[in-house]
Amino acid sequence: MSANRQNPAKESKVKALGNRLKKSIGLGSYRTASPPATGQGSSGAMTVSAVEEAAKLRAKYKHFRILVIGRANAGKTTLLKRVCNTTEEPSIYNKGKNLRGTHDIRQAFTFKSNPKFIFHDSAGFEAGGEEELKAVMDFIEEGSKACEVNDQIHMIWYVFTIFILIFIGSTSNDSGSRFCFDPDVSRPLLDLEVKFFNENRKWNVPVVAIFMKFDDLISQVWDRNNTAEQNTMHALETLQEKFEQPLRRYQFPPQAYVQLEGLDKNESGHQKQIEVLMKQTAASINDLALKMLFVTVQQNNLNMCIGYAIKNIVYENITKLVCWLRCARSFKWLIHIKDNLILYAIIWFPHYYYVSEYAAAL
Repeated sequence: MSANRQNPAKESKVKALGNRLKKSIGLGSYRTASPPATGQGSSGAMTVSAVEEAAKLRAKYKHFRILVIGRANAGKTTLLKRVCNTTEEPSIYNKGKNLRGTHDIRQAFTFKSNPKFIFHDSAGFEAGGEEELKAVMDFIEEGSKACEVNDQIHMIWYVFTIFILIFIGSTSNDSGSRFCFDPDVSRPLLDLEVKFFNENRKWNVPVVAIFMKFDDLISQVWDRNNTAEQNTMHALETLQEKFEQPLRRYQFPPQAYVQLEGLDKNESGHQKQIEVLMKQTAASINDLALKMLFVTVQQNNLNMCIGYAIKNIVYENITKLVCWLRCARSFKWLIHIKDNLILYAIIWFPHYYYVSEYAAAL
């Protein structure tokens, strides 16, 4: 028996709080979306906002599902470990149970540190594999059209291996040999990768391009006659020229681009890079309920929750807030305005949904 079960008073308070939270987004029989009666007829009524509707839909989701695509040894597992801030190996996710073992693209897996994220890995997505490409496309289409909300594919992280062809040569001005970049023979993007972004598709799942091991690219284009800053800028220009610009010209380009470095090293600073990935991922999601789901599921950046809460209140609802304040003719109206502002803020934090789920289980 849990501690809360042994404390009826505490259990009653938690359940009451959960019921209030559920009711605030319309999950109960009582609604807080409409204002108290003002005696002015229907002209003073406030409609349920898109944010409130999104919060109701968000409450139906239990997980955020991400498909990770990339070549073998691209650093996908390392990336996901950093995202979930863990050193543990992933476990197979099977109908709510975590099992150890291997996985294919249809086999979901999670990390105990953040089970709200469910991942799929397109293992074997390599050069020349037309069957693999078709299998990936079919899987994404099935996931995007799934009737059950928790079976849908919500996001695709496409992990690129930053590799360019270099050769050892020498110049008349250099007595020794050095690495040189030859743009004529370098083909960073595989034909299969080009087809993924250029062929017609029947789904509309957002894609974020992730360039792993950016520090390796710096090493590949390193010129000892330049400063470290100049070599880094050269690597960025090479990344944009050889990867980002070609991708942007395709029929279905990624919605965002992120480069990461040193994730496989046991040094600090990983989470700062992951925060950038999380922000770019959230920004690439157009559906408000899914954006809300991602922001409240990720555990890397509380500032992102705060940012979206402030943006939702100040920037997106300032006009409505001014209208409410002008129409406030009674103390009950002011209380209603306060409740709505609190609601618009807390729905961007995971604690809101945790309490509601916990209270529903009591």
